Amino acid sequence: MVLKCKNSNLEALLMFFVFSMVLFFPSLTMILLGQSSFTPGIVAASLCIIFILGIYFYLNRTLEFERSTIFVLLMIFFCCFSITLHLFIVNQQLPMLVEIDTNRFIFSFACLFIVALSAFLAALYLKYNSRNSHFYSAVKVSFIILLINGLISLTKIDFLATGLAKPTFLFLEPSHFALVLTPFLIYFCLTLSRYQALLLLLVVGGWAAYIQNLTLLIGVMLAFTISTRHNLIFAISLFILFLAALIAIFGIDSLSYFTDRLVLSGDNDNLSVLVLFQGWQNAIETLTTQSYLGGGFQQFGVTTVSGSVSDKLYSLLGFNINQFDGGATAPKLVGEFGVFGIAFLCCYLVFYLRIFLRLRKKKSFDKMAIFFYAIFLASFLEFFIRGVGYFSPLMYIFLISIFYFTVQKSKIKLEKNESNC
Repeated sequence: MVLKCKNSNLEALLMFFVFSMVLFFPSLTMILLGQSSFTPGIVAASLCIIFILGIYFYLNRTLEFERSTIFVLLMIFFCCFSITLHLFIVNQQLPMLVEIDTNRFIFSFACLFIVALSAFLAALYLKYNSRNSHFYSAVKVSFIILLINGLISLTKIDFLATGLAKPTFLFLEPSHFALVLTPFLIYFCLTLSRYQALLLLLVVGGWAAYIQNLTLLIGVMLAFTISTRHNLIFAISLFILFLAALIAIFGIDSLSYFTDRLVLSGDNDNLSVLVLFQGWQNAIETLTTQSYLGGGFQQFGVTTVSGSVSDKLYSLLGFNINQFDGGATAPKLVGEFGVFGIAFLCCYLVFYLRIFLRLRKKKSFDKMAIFFYAIFLASFLEFFIRGVGYFSPLMYIFLISIFYFTVQKSKIKLEKNESNC
């Protein structure tokens, strides 16, 4: 009994360790070490997870190489090979005086392999060694920490000396916080009662309105739409009432922050809009004027074509901004992988719609499955609204969700076959 209790506590601690390393460590590394991206923190967290889970699997002898496990490993190696081959072909088509950044590719390729392997081990751990109670506890504690982080950021005190106008405590900026918070928000809106979920949405929506962050406000709308399920008209009515309340409290002029960001045009002087428009313009011009295969993995802003919006941003700021991340992950994928990036996004949107409709039909799912569905739905923000590149907390857990459903599907099939026998 004592041994079982110790193993149970170990699993709970291990689960929370993985969550904290993925959600908080990369951002803290970015702030404390003055990094310009999540990459160093994500890679360091991935190495720690590989080391800890590797020891765990070795001591418990729970790792089994089933068909799904081998399939995912082959998929990782195939993707790595395809990325390398794609860059080689792209390099042959590049115009004169345009060269790939080999060092950037090699470093990013190594980071991708480490992150993918780490996410794969995390998915296997969740498949074989985790109880839903431990998983739910880790999710709940992480969400409470995120809410406390949001409350602290309301003070607008720059505790970690970031020097930014909107310090968000453990996160460099509100958008980074929004990307991490949204999957938890969707998850709890689907698992709590209707009134508890509505209260949660009002609190988070109020935070987004007060801090002025459109990314999180869109995340709130997404969670609201999913959690109301069949009562979509009721959901729209409540949203209109919420909008009217914001106007009544803060005034119509306070909404100019959000309305300015809803016009995606190169003529808009809003920097957030221009950054996103820059990414799509550069991606499209690369495909139409240079190569339908794109510029190559992690070569956005290096081999890709720059458009007029990039020139406008440079004239406004005096330096280039967000030239490597595309403003969002979708234009970065299109700019780097061309038609293959477009094909990936089409597949992503098809699966997105299927998951969205499946959750709205209120079918019965276990909490772990709901959480990973929530991650998949929240990833829309990173792909199309506000992306920070391939190596971010949300993209990491998005990768875990893909691996998890891949290996879990075979487990369900195996259990069905055994029951039929």
